[in-house]
Amino acid sequence: MFSAWSRIRRLAVLPLLLVAPPVAAHGGVVAEDDLCVINIGYLRAHFKMFVPAVSGHREYCEDIPVRGETVFVMEYLHDGLSTADIDLRIVRNTTGKGNFARLADIEALPDLEAVTVSHAQAIVSPGVYTALHGFDEDGEYIGIVQAEAAGKHYTAVFPFTVGDTGVGVWPWLLGGIVLLQLNFWYWTRRRRPAATAALFLALSAPAAADTFMVDGDRFRVAATPSIDPLVINDMHSWELVLTDSDGAPVTGANIDLAGGMPAHDHGLPTRPRVTGLEEPGRYRVDGMRFHMPGAWELVLTISLGASRERLVLALVL
Repeated sequence: MFSAWSRIRRLAVLPLLLVAPPVAAHGGVVAEDDLCVINIGYLRAHFKMFVPAVSGHREYCEDIPVRGETVFVMEYLHDGLSTADIDLRIVRNTTGKGNFARLADIEALPDLEAVTVSHAQAIVSPGVYTALHGFDEDGEYIGIVQAEAAGKHYTAVFPFTVGDTGVGVWPWLLGGIVLLQLNFWYWTRRRRPAATAALFLALSAPAAADTFMVDGDRFRVAATPSIDPLVINDMHSWELVLTDSDGAPVTGANIDLAGGMPAHDHGLPTRPRVTGLEEPGRYRVDGMRFHMPGAWELVLTISLGASRERLVLALVL
């Protein structure tokens, strides 16, 4: 007979197997530091999208939350693109693979022209490439960039969404994360009590609308962002209230903050700095910014004398 926790451990991996095979972020576009980079074979470029009539100079990397005339921009990181013939085709994503669609899925479509909504003629554009398309319908799309350089053809594929297309796979993904973290809690707290604590934030029961709680063996942290709700691309600060296991304020601790998006395999886009405040147990985090929607982790490493503990605060934008 399996124990209850044994059953949970087996069930925990099922949602992730269903919705999150190991892939790079949205095909050909990946986030590196604070920029989006598109890889067209070995040719690389900074990639961004704008909807100037609706959102001004705001840049989008993988998904566009609003409809309107969209500007696609590639700023070359490889000189070979300056002399390459480049064309951009945008098609409706009818592959059934969502954000996990790849070139092979597009090649399997019976009629590419039938699902094409825009196809910019191939041109040589030194230094930077731009293209325009006006989106008047929400939905899932795929961008296909082709470059011909030195007599060879290279292709990049990037699925993206426009507007509100529903919750998609996120409920499954979040459910899988919760179950995996419960499994991790079981092993670290029950089987290996001396191991570093990394407890998942109970999203369903925060202390307040904009305060997040995370508990460890030695420390407890209440984290409150300066903006509510949390949104992408806004620089802001957080206030941390640090207490010990008995609820007493902890002053003079050294707190290192790191983190990122595990599903996208990248860290925070900035380097936040934690400083102590005059009020006992209170600390301030400056330089916080999230540049993409999705599941994030903030990793707090707390040191006080001989005590050291690692806490993980998870949130979803």
